[in-house]
Amino acid sequence: MKKLILLAALCCAMPLSALAKSSNAMVDIDVHTSTLGFGAGFAIPVTENLAGRISFNKYNYTYQTTSDSIKYDSTLKLESVAALADWHLFSGITHLTAGMFYNNNGFSMSAVPTGGTFTINGTVYNTTQISSLNAEISFNKFVPYLGFGWSGRASKTGFSFKSDIGVLFQGSPKSSLTATGTAASAAANDLAASQVQLDKDLSGFNIYPVISLGIGYAF
Repeated sequence: MKKLILLAALCCAMPLSALAKSSNAMVDIDVHTSTLGFGAGFAIPVTENLAGRISFNKYNYTYQTTSDSIKYDSTLKLESVAALADWHLFSGITHLTAGMFYNNNGFSMSAVPTGGTFTINGTVYNTTQISSLNAEISFNKFVPYLGFGWSGRASKTGFSFKSDIGVLFQGSPKSSLTATGTAASAAANDLAASQVQLDKDLSGFNIYPVISLGIGYAF
């Protein structure tokens, strides 16, 4: 992921920096917190009202959830890199935004036995038959983003407050449910049914809401 972030930054920064030199444009650096995690970014104006922006976000959140009567210790992993274009309406602070994300968001889940047993698709297994049950959930890697917000233009120097509201179209979740134990192979049908239910329970994440607040400085 670190190599990908550096590659994305270099690929985008080189043409943008060349444009900045040719148009005497400023660079706008920001830090922000959002529903995608904590992050930072930079923007360079293309015209008076249009700017290109690169953004990086990361955060992990641990909680408990239940699917198909199975209780999971879950970690929501937020990790993304965005390449965005901001169009400022009527040369003002309101901007429309469109772009693409490299989306590494996902879930890591570990089942917790209840009373020394796992109930999978209605079938009860003891912890010798099923000793561990784990799930990994991922989404589409390259996904579009649409939104709007309010911020100072990258072509204006100084500090500015920044906000974004939008949606990330990350697609249907893709889960992988695996088990270990003496009955792991025999439980294949029950595991498959629980995996289908898990996908259904997480289907609401196919469109992910983005709300971001931050502070930037252009120079």
